[in-house]
Amino acid sequence: MTDVANIDLPYIEKNKSRHGTMRYYLRIDGERICRLPDDINSEEFGAAYWKARRAAEPVRERLGEAKALSIIVKPNTFRWLCMEYMRSNAYESLDQTTKDRRRNILEGMWQEPLTDKDDRPFADIPLSKLGVGHIEVLRDRKKTAPFAADERLKVLRQVFDTKKEGKPITPNIARLVDPFNAHTDGHETATPDDIAKFIEHHGTGSKAALYIAIQMYTGLRVSDLAVLGPQHRRRDAFKLRLFKNRNRTPVDIEITIHPILEAVLATHKVTALTYLVTEFGKPFSVKGLGNRISDWWRQAGMPHLTSHSVRKGLATDVAHNEATDSMLEAMFGWKDSKTSKIYTRNAEKARLARQTVEKIKWDGIGSKLLPAADGTEG
Repeated sequence: MTDVANIDLPYIEKNKSRHGTMRYYLRIDGERICRLPDDINSEEFGAAYWKARRAAEPVRERLGEAKALSIIVKPNTFRWLCMEYMRSNAYESLDQTTKDRRRNILEGMWQEPLTDKDDRPFADIPLSKLGVGHIEVLRDRKKTAPFAADERLKVLRQVFDTKKEGKPITPNIARLVDPFNAHTDGHETATPDDIAKFIEHHGTGSKAALYIAIQMYTGLRVSDLAVLGPQHRRRDAFKLRLFKNRNRTPVDIEITIHPILEAVLATHKVTALTYLVTEFGKPFSVKGLGNRISDWWRQAGMPHLTSHSVRKGLATDVAHNEATDSMLEAMFGWKDSKTSKIYTRNAEKARLARQTVEKIKWDGIGSKLLPAADGTEG
């Protein structure tokens, strides 16, 4: 039996073989274009997907000519509202990666049927007929992955906030629907034991160990890890502008290089503008590095953990070792809502970030990243 995969990337069909292997295909408007790699979480899958999708554009155009009515965006429908949102300043001001992710989420919802018994797509439902119950249906179809469900709801709230000529297009019914996990970001927190297991599996000289060392002692997001390189180094610190919100509310941070991280970096030859590179010596894309990190965690037997899990683990570690709120804000680039701290943050940021690095302990397991005195792995 064949059905459409319940994932954010549109046009993907999944089919389980008689041997239990899941196979993935690119399917557009009912036509199967090609088969995709078997590991949907791999970098190879993402590369193959986008290559095939770009190559399929002529197919989409040809099919569109044959089905002209199906590709016309009907005014005052759900898809029309989404398109209005994607023309708004609120959407255009987002980073390209965020825009792509939101568009993929919306396109996925457009293709879904209204109910199990009504196969009409959500795309064409009139706004006058769209109610709270429909929003709950879209949310609940991701209930097995609460974070993804809440991400859908977050995007829908933005869509229904869209204005035209300064006035709301339609009431924001998405704000009447409760999220599943309002107080979680969906990522588990990595513990020192998890980190130790990761290092033991991959070995101290591996690219995975280089990644975990940088992550443990900087707490950077994947989008920043993908670009971090020698050009960001100023003596004993990294200075960079964070990728997230860099076009709207840019944040510059300075992170002192921890002695253990310094030692690990010294054991890896730098061949590019970034510390982390592919097998071909090229910098990773943000998505590619995220997929590779997920692979490393899965290979180490911890598929539930992510790069963000380590970021949360670091924040927990330094907080337990008496780092203050201001120290955490300085190191992680978080913004405080209290106005009084606005005046002290710029002056204290570098000093507090330096103190925060001194608080990193990881229960001493960082030493596992260093070679032993006899030349063997620690």
